[in-house]
Amino acid sequence: MASTIGGTPLEHAAQVVESKQQADRKFPVISELLHASSSSEYEGAIPAEWQVVTKQRAVALPDALFEQYDLLECRCFMGLFPEIGRAWITVDHRLFLWNYEDETDFYSFEGQEQIIVSVALVKPRSGVFVEAVTHVLVVATPLEVFLLGVGHRGGARGGEVTLYATQISVAADGVAMTCIAGAHDGRVFMGGNDGGLYEFEYRASDGWLTKRARKVNLTASVASYFVPTFLAGRRDTPALAMAVDDARRLLYVLLQDASIRVYWLGAQGDEFVLVHHHRTVGSAAALLCPQFNEGSEAAPFEIASLHVIPLSESRTLGLVAVTGGGSRLYFSTVQRAQRFYDNAARATADRPEVFEVVHVRLAPDAQPGAATRAALMPRALRVHAAFYGGGTALMAHAWSEDHDAVVGAAPACAQILGRVARQPRASLVELAAAPRVEGRTWAIAELSSGARALNDLATVSATPTRTFAVLTNAGVTVLEQQRPVDMLRALIGQPAVADAQLREFIAAYGLDETCAMCFTLLCADDAAQHSGGMHVLGAARRVLFELGGVPHFAEAPAFPTAATADATGSERIELSGRHNGLAQYLARVLQPIWARAAISAATNDGTRVRVAIATPELVEVQDRLRRLQRFVGSNQRFVPDQLNQMPVQPANSTRPPADATRCWQAESTSLGALYELLVHAVEAISFLCLLADFNLPAISAAMPAEQRQILADITFGRLVCGERAACKELILALIGSQLRQNVSIDSLSDVLSKRCSSLFSVADVALYKALEALHVAGETGEGAETAELARDALALLTGIAGSLSIGQLRDVCASFEALGQHSAVATLALACAKQSDPTDSALSFWGDGAPAGDARETVYRKRMDCYRCVLNMLDKRGASAFEPRVLQQLPRDDALFQFVLFDWLLEHGQSAQLFHMHEPLVEQYLLVEPRTPEKGDMLWHFYVHAAQYGKAALVQRELACSRDMELSLPQRIEFLSLAISNAKVAVDMVRGRGSHGPRMAPELSIEEEVDELGALLRDTEDQLEIAQVQLDIQQQLRSRGGHETPARALDERLYTVTELYDKFAEPLRLWDAVLLIFKASNHDDRSMVEEIWNAIVRTVLDDEHRTGLMAVSSKVSQLGRRLYPSAAAFPLDLLVTVLLDLAHERPTEYTPGFVADTLLQSRVPHYAAFEALRNIYKRVDMANTVAREIAALTTMWIDARGGSGDSQNMPVMDVDAALSLYIVNATLGNNIELKAELQRVQDRLRQVY
Repeated sequence: MASTIGGTPLEHAAQVVESKQQADRKFPVISELLHASSSSEYEGAIPAEWQVVTKQRAVALPDALFEQYDLLECRCFMGLFPEIGRAWITVDHRLFLWNYEDETDFYSFEGQEQIIVSVALVKPRSGVFVEAVTHVLVVATPLEVFLLGVGHRGGARGGEVTLYATQISVAADGVAMTCIAGAHDGRVFMGGNDGGLYEFEYRASDGWLTKRARKVNLTASVASYFVPTFLAGRRDTPALAMAVDDARRLLYVLLQDASIRVYWLGAQGDEFVLVHHHRTVGSAAALLCPQFNEGSEAAPFEIASLHVIPLSESRTLGLVAVTGGGSRLYFSTVQRAQRFYDNAARATADRPEVFEVVHVRLAPDAQPGAATRAALMPRALRVHAAFYGGGTALMAHAWSEDHDAVVGAAPACAQILGRVARQPRASLVELAAAPRVEGRTWAIAELSSGARALNDLATVSATPTRTFAVLTNAGVTVLEQQRPVDMLRALIGQPAVADAQLREFIAAYGLDETCAMCFTLLCADDAAQHSGGMHVLGAARRVLFELGGVPHFAEAPAFPTAATADATGSERIELSGRHNGLAQYLARVLQPIWARAAISAATNDGTRVRVAIATPELVEVQDRLRRLQRFVGSNQRFVPDQLNQMPVQPANSTRPPADATRCWQAESTSLGALYELLVHAVEAISFLCLLADFNLPAISAAMPAEQRQILADITFGRLVCGERAACKELILALIGSQLRQNVSIDSLSDVLSKRCSSLFSVADVALYKALEALHVAGETGEGAETAELARDALALLTGIAGSLSIGQLRDVCASFEALGQHSAVATLALACAKQSDPTDSALSFWGDGAPAGDARETVYRKRMDCYRCVLNMLDKRGASAFEPRVLQQLPRDDALFQFVLFDWLLEHGQSAQLFHMHEPLVEQYLLVEPRTPEKGDMLWHFYVHAAQYGKAALVQRELACSRDMELSLPQRIEFLSLAISNAKVAVDMVRGRGSHGPRMAPELSIEEEVDELGALLRDTEDQLEIAQVQLDIQQQLRSRGGHETPARALDERLYTVTELYDKFAEPLRLWDAVLLIFKASNHDDRSMVEEIWNAIVRTVLDDEHRTGLMAVSSKVSQLGRRLYPSAAAFPLDLLVTVLLDLAHERPTEYTPGFVADTLLQSRVPHYAAFEALRNIYKRVDMANTVAREIAALTTMWIDARGGSGDSQNMPVMDVDAALSLYIVNATLGNNIELKAELQRVQDRLRQVY
């Protein structure tokens, strides 16, 4: 067996066990071995001196029976009733039942005077006899056939037999019944010497028109009832033997002319229909096998007996006929097309369409050149009695006048398995033997009962499993069928056995199978070991450890192929025969229960479950497992830690020692896994037996439906390897059942910990003691005792919290809540969470944003389920749960729980409580993904609450600039404004307090942190300016109407000035916004600005709802207040020129001071307005208008003197000089009005200054 360890050790061991069981199941059924038309291959047993069938003991007939035989006057018959452990003998009218087990005990029946011609033991009809009657004895005489009730109580040495008179009989009418057979439903068939077939019908009492019993001729025609006997024609051939196939509902009748009739008994077993009559059996056999030469005029072809092949052995072969020459003829009632594969044939009791010979198995003596023929028997057999069952044939051959030879043949399993491994379909090979018995054989019957496996290698019993009784006129000889393990026991039980003989045996059966046989002998029960002797045990141990081989690398084939290469590309390790023998034996011990349902539904609605395997079956398997466990545990060379003490490699190995070490390590690992499986299987059986004792159906009624559904139809193998959680739930239900009955669980805990330690650990003991304490506390009521019990339970549970399932945790928390121990709920739940995740992987998983498909998710969910227990408890407490006193009592050392608690507080609108919680955790909680507007808003409030204004400013700016948060543009601008305010406060605090106050970046120096905060402040101010432009664009779009989509887009994030210009302002001709963008970006494009201002002015003038120059002044001053002093967006010389041009263009609307007032309303200082106007004065066409504007500006300045700060910066001398110049020019231009106005303003100026 190659080492292919994968998965957990227990899973690997289960795979090994299942592979061994699968290999055993691959042994062909009998019909697959007989696929050809004939076969004749036999071999001698290995070793040669131990045959496949041997004599166990011989029991002579009691002297009293010999004395009765001396009184014989007419007839004597003999036979066997193995069902009741008796042989029957008739001497004339007397019937004797002899207990051959007890050897001397016999029972005589002499209650009638007629010669007994036939006797049979059949099953009783239902409802006719009392319960004590287990069988019915049918006794036939020429005058009548009557029934005797048989009561058999099993026990040692044949048990007890009681005969009951039934008063049920029918007249035989002079017909001697030559054979009698009974069906399982109680029908009794009889064959008369008149050639007729009869049925003995009986019932409990007489009817109105029918008698209690009657004899029905099943083969007579209706006319025969009206024709006298002497006028009747030729009689039918009498029956020689009958055989009933209960499963297929068939009756086979062997006639004296060697023909066979087949009667169908109906689907319900209440019919009798002749379906086939095979009259040429010998000829059909000769056609199939030319070597078959039985039958001639001198010696006609004879059939000695018929034997039914049950459906459990073959679905296609139904009958075996043993011929007088010792051949076996196999018959089938299945169509040829369905016979190819036995497993594919349908098991049915339908009327058969065919009945034909399909295979001829020649007798051992008919095999040409057989090596064992001369030593076994003469060339030709003369069979007069035979047995066939389970693939084994026994045939009584007349060896001499005083002795018979019982020719036995059974499948040679090792040879068959070898052929199966080499070719698709193997043929039958049998071992043959011919022990002699004294006397002439009357009957052969099998004494052992139960299922018969064709593969006798697949055995775990150390004693022969099949024994046969051969009844002769001298007594009973008991034969044993020798299995390979029996042959090995006999071989090694010799005083001196040569290694050559052992190696010959190993070569015949294989090292793995030989080691498995050694385990069978070494792990036998005490009686079997005692009968074998210590010498056999020592020899088996020697074979196991000295000849059991060593693990080694598999030899590479001469021409490697993909099929011979290991899946991993590495060399395969062949484990030792000792390891493989252990695996083989363990698999066979577990085979009866491994794949069966251990627990199944006890009711149709699934409300209860039960143990599906009977306790005696479980105990039988467990006894073998425990013996194996003791043997492995007591031999240190099987303990994985001790394997290195064994030889590391064969003497002739050329591999380096490191390779041998690898091989032993592989074997050690696999042996450890097998031992673990062995221990778990023993404990699982103990657990099932315990459940059966404690009434599992009643316990399961209280379990949740989903748990019962998981348990229903769970196989034993899954219970051992994969459903440990289900076992835990069953134990919990069992404990709960005891607690509900107020029964202490100490004794139950002790039993579980001793018998099922892997299922019931120290942690389980603590759990159930805690449950008991909580149960007692609940019964006690309130008070100090209740609190003390709750504390004791909590102390027990806290230590094992990590082993609790979520269901168990919820139940325990509910118990604590019922007792009012709310703090215990939090303590236990958090302890369970912490112990379930000692490395805090769930916290890192949460911190990483809970990525999908992460391996840490399972642990995270477990901890969330633990926390849910605490939150459910808080939910039940209502408003009181939000009190600071309650929240402060909750454990604070579990960061992940604190985060879950914060979530819970936010869900319930208790965000203010966070500011009173553990500060570092609150900050971490608010910083972790996913970031939401609510958490961000709370974070900056938290920083402000902690006087960390720099961090608050950073958070506020981050909120304003976020793209994945649903914030309106005004909200973003508000966050920017708050960020600017907090940044300024942070700068002042750092400068004022230095290193003594809270700081944004303690790792930086004071100067560095001030620089950082200053940069943050500037960047935020710039961002705010752009955001305000964005807001202006949004407002303009909404005021226009029809632009809601781009307006909403402006809420999604903050745009750059370039994006605002390219995507919104320029395409949508938002000139005000363009100017604001120019200001923010300091973009200087004189010609474009001029076009924009002209467009703005013309737009105002073209609006009929506005008032000319007054509207222009209002618009320009409105923009000016936002744009000045930006030379890029609000160039004064350009604006003055545009305004002066409008004044000339609309003289009727113009009033002096129009330009000056517009500039001043735009918050342009007086001196700046004066400089802009004075520079334009050079233009001749505007000189007078400019002079008037400067005069008006000067007047406004004088009136505002002392009001605004910028009025103090007016250059008085320059203004006076300009006025003087303008007066001279007015004089020269003969503009008296302008001159007078200028002089008035100049005089006022000089008066003031």
